[in-house]
Amino acid sequence: MISPMIFYLVITGFIAAFKAYSDAVALFGTNLNAAGMNTIVGYVYDMLYGNSGGYPSFASAAALILFAIVLTITVINLMISNKKVHY
Repeated sequence: MISPMIFYLVITGFIAAFKAYSDAVALFGTNLNAAGMNTIVGYVYDMLYGNSGGYPSFASAAALILFAIVLTITVINLMISNKKVHY
């Protein structure tokens, strides 16, 4: 009966790991490219609003790649934990 909760926690954990932009900004400041610590969410934000902004096509492509990564992880997790819950 705990397998649906584990599935939910694994997926939300991966999504939260990809959204770690605010943690990196708090540690290294707003110029994450100079520190070599930029994340994919940071790249999307920089392409839209940062100093190198004005490239929404790059930002949307990176957002689609992020979506594909999360979708792939979700499908793999769904296939691995293909257990039926019987109450």
